[in-house]
Order: sequence, then structure tokens, then C-alpha cells
Amino acid sequence: MRRHSLGKGTTRIYILAFTGIAVIAALDYWTGHEISFSVFYLLPLALLAWRTSLRVAVVAAVLSAVLWYSADVSSHEYSHPAIGVWNAIARSIIFVFAAVALDRVRSLLERERALARTDPQTGLYNLRAFEELLESELSRSQRTGRAFTLAYMDLDRFKSVNDRFGHAAGDLVLRDVGMKLATTLRGNDATARLGGDEFAILLSETNEAQAEVALARIQKAIALTLRSIRAASEIGVSASIGAVVYSRGTATSDDLLREADARMYRAKQERPGSIRIESPEAWRTSTSPAAVMTRSEP
Repeated sequence: MRRHSLGKGTTRIYILAFTGIAVIAALDYWTGHEISFSVFYLLPLALLAWRTSLRVAVVAAVLSAVLWYSADVSSHEYSHPAIGVWNAIARSIIFVFAAVALDRVRSLLERERALARTDPQTGLYNLRAFEELLESELSRSQRTGRAFTLAYMDLDRFKSVNDRFGHAAGDLVLRDVGMKLATTLRGNDATARLGGDEFAILLSETNEAQAEVALARIQKAIALTLRSIRAASEIGVSASIGAVVYSRGTATSDDLLREADARMYRAKQERPGSIRIESPEAWRTSTSPAAVMTRSEP
């Protein structure tokens, strides 16, 4: 969706576009009907349609046609007054059509960009988009020193849902879990489906204590969702979560993804339906049991 707020950038675009329309109209007036500048009205109209909103572009299109008509009739007399009006209406239609066409092209491009970053099954981010968000969060954390948490979540015994109830039932489980993740997280957090029954969760500005509370809340919400789905409930599907908390160091996003994945698999193997969170100090220095917190699903 296009944002309609009047930020500094949008205001500058308005000023530039409408100034351009005024300049073109002045040229039309000074040169008379023998030289037409009407095609140049399309330039500011294209700028408005692409960078602001269709409504503003349509208003500018009609204004351009009116200004062209005023300049035209001031220096030229038609055999019938209706001819000038007709020409103005025709230009107005052309200008509006151009604005609508550009707005549609922009919308299609934005939709294609969104689809390239979205998992079609759940509507969540895909791996590519999530990696970009993780890189951004890692850079922010390295600048500010504020911690964040990266978690991997896997659905235990999910394959049995597909085997026993069919892929339609499995797709339903994935969609409902994805929807519950999206609605449970805070606005500055992010989640993605990485493929199969694996999901990633990025908790911005979240230390280990906060992550324990947040992931327990998420796991409880997922557990309630799974119990509400007949196929998942009968199979006993649960969610195993592994997480690492980053606050400082030289780790890369690939390091964090690999470590979170490893913690998730360890939680899954040791106790399906549990949460395994590793502290920043433990992650950098050791993997001793004392450095790791494991929590079972309620």
C-alpha cells in the first residue's frame, strides 16, 4: 500500500511535480497554439503516480488538462467553442489513463517484490527475506550493544500428519501455526517459514530473560493452536524451540542461524516440545549443560 503521509520527501515531490506542471503551462501560454508542450505534462504526472498516490496524480492530470485548455483558447479561436472543450477532455482522459497505467505497473512490481519475500503457504517471510532482516538486526545490535534473540522452531511429529491425514491437513497445520506466530509476536519482531515444518523467530532487543518469557508465551499459543486442529491433536504435534541470544561479538548471521538450528535439534532430540535458550556468554565460550536453559512445553 502507498503511504499518504506528508513527509518531507513526499512534500518535495509535490512541489517539484506541481511546479513542473506550472512551468509547462506557462510555456504553452507563451508559445501559443502553434507549439504544443502537452506531452511534457506526462513527466510530473508520472512522478506523482509512481511516488505518491493515484488520487493526487488524477487531480494533477485534470489540472494539467485545464491549464492546457486555458493556454490554448487564450491564443487560438476554434470554429466552434466545443472543439476546444473536446480537446481538453481528450487530453484529460489521456493524462488520467497514463497515471492509472503507471500506478498499476507500480502496484504489480510491489506485489512481485512482496511475493519474492513471502512464503506462499503461510504468508510469513521466506528465508531470503528473513536473512535480510537478521543482517539488519545484527548490524543494529553491533552498533548499539542491545541484545536480540534468534529462535528456530520445529513441529514435532509433523510428518505423521501428512502420512496419516494427507497433505491438505498438513497445509492447514502450517497455515494456522504461521498465523498464530504472526499475531503473537510484537510489531518489531519477525517470523518466517524456512521450509517444511521449520520456522524462525527474530525477537528484537530481547535479552535472555525476556526471551525465556517471550518464547514460553509463543510456545503456549502454538500448543493451543495445535490442540484445536484435529489432525495435529490426534498425532500429538508439539513445537520444539532452540534459541541463541546475541549481544556482542563477531558472529555473522550465518553463525547465528546455524547455532539456533543446532539448539532446536538438541531440544527436539532430548525432549520434544521443549525450549532451549543459550546465553550470550555460553554461546561464545562453552556448551556446558550449566550454560543452557531448557524448558518443557506446558
